[in-house]
Amino acid sequence: MDSGRPDHEDSRARLAAIIDSSHDAIVSKSLDSTIMTWNAAAERIFGYTASEAIGRPMTLIIPEDRLAEETMVLTKIRAGEVVAHFETMRRRKDGQLIPISLTISPIKDLDGKIIGASKIARDITESMRAEQERARLLLDLQRANQAKDEFLAMLGHELRNPLGVLTTAVHVLELEQDPQEAARVRSIIAAQTEHLKHLVDDLLEVGRVVAGKIRLDLQTVDLGAIVCAQFDALRAAGKFADHHVSCDVASLLVRADPQRLQQILDNLLGNALKFTPPGGTIAVAVRKDGGDAVLEVADSGIGMSPELLRSVFDLFVQGQRLPDRAEGGLGLGLTLVRQLVELHRGSVEAFSPGLGQGSRLVVRMPLSTADIAVGSPRPTPAARLAPQRIVLVEDNTDGREMLRQLLEFVGHQVEEAADGPTGVEKILGWRPTVALVDIGLPGFDGYEVARRVRAAEHDGPRPLLIALTGYGLAGDRKAARAAGFDHHLTKPVSPKDLARVFHEHQQTRVDPG
Repeated sequence: MDSGRPDHEDSRARLAAIIDSSHDAIVSKSLDSTIMTWNAAAERIFGYTASEAIGRPMTLIIPEDRLAEETMVLTKIRAGEVVAHFETMRRRKDGQLIPISLTISPIKDLDGKIIGASKIARDITESMRAEQERARLLLDLQRANQAKDEFLAMLGHELRNPLGVLTTAVHVLELEQDPQEAARVRSIIAAQTEHLKHLVDDLLEVGRVVAGKIRLDLQTVDLGAIVCAQFDALRAAGKFADHHVSCDVASLLVRADPQRLQQILDNLLGNALKFTPPGGTIAVAVRKDGGDAVLEVADSGIGMSPELLRSVFDLFVQGQRLPDRAEGGLGLGLTLVRQLVELHRGSVEAFSPGLGQGSRLVVRMPLSTADIAVGSPRPTPAARLAPQRIVLVEDNTDGREMLRQLLEFVGHQVEEAADGPTGVEKILGWRPTVALVDIGLPGFDGYEVARRVRAAEHDGPRPLLIALTGYGLAGDRKAARAAGFDHHLTKPVSPKDLARVFHEHQQTRVDPG
């Protein structure tokens, strides 16, 4: 009578099928390390067929420097122990080393005697690669976090320097009686204010570039002429007073934004000036190399280490800050250079023989196929501006008072308002030629001021509406235009900025065609 137990042969066949379909290598061996069985996964992982492996010693796949592992494993197996999740390396038939995780268990006969071992080997190449990638990303994150912390500390230092000078200078002005000395203090205030504005501009600009919010005004321009003009302007301003400088440029046409080319050169030269001690040399050159125009700024300064060369264009990275460096900065200049150059389909590289041996920064841009340069930066022509009737709408009392005094000092008539509703009333009632309107106002904002003024306009000249705001992104400018503003200026606004806008408006009214 059938006992109902599964047939023994069927069980063996079923077990063999399971073993053969496993994704892991399943191998058995005798206590003298001879391979007894070898499944399909073992063939795939180690490269040997079953006929090539069975009957041969397990050392077939063990690297020479790991042979002691087999002795250790057999010792544990004879003692009836299991070796679980043992990570090691094994060698494929083609010689390639692969990482695997082993679990090895004793095999016993019907009497319980240990006669061999079964081994499950899992290829952990992908998991190890993933783990290495995670470790690399973690290290990069730690480095970026450290760089960010260093940058924030440096930012605090760089902002406190001009703020400290400004605070002290204001106190000095309160006490100073000598007009000549007071004038010198005012010039210091002006210089430190400009430096502070430059720091803030750098922060905002690098944010816009990294976010892809920069649009280029591409023109066919003479790179050599732009570099030469900017170099001469910086020299005339005394920027190179403590260094030996030279400029050797060729006339080469490129498709570029002239203002951005100036910005690239300013940052390259600024970097050279910061890291070249007084008396050192700075050389600027523009030359042709194949199909590229090459701009190079070389200096005899402190140089760069190999580690710094690899990351000098990265965000939050800058060179060693020496105690005798008079001019600070946030280390964003070269990040801006790289981003702007790449927007022009160019590249930038840094070269240095080592610390104390100077540096070379090399920018490459594709040559233009145009025959002539049709665009180059031109300064705004000087012109005598007629006095304007101006309504100033600003809720910051100190800022409003200072700007009013500045405007009145140069001959304009000014009326003030400190909120949106009063601003609209002043503009519609007094009929100014210009309205300077802050965006963030009590009552309602500057956008609403512009909308109400434009909606209520009747016959006669339209006032020039200028938005004054601390928000300078492309979306902010677009919103200002949509509300009815003619211009958008970011704070702090300079007399030069206002003069330029007034001049453009005056020219438009004189010659609307």
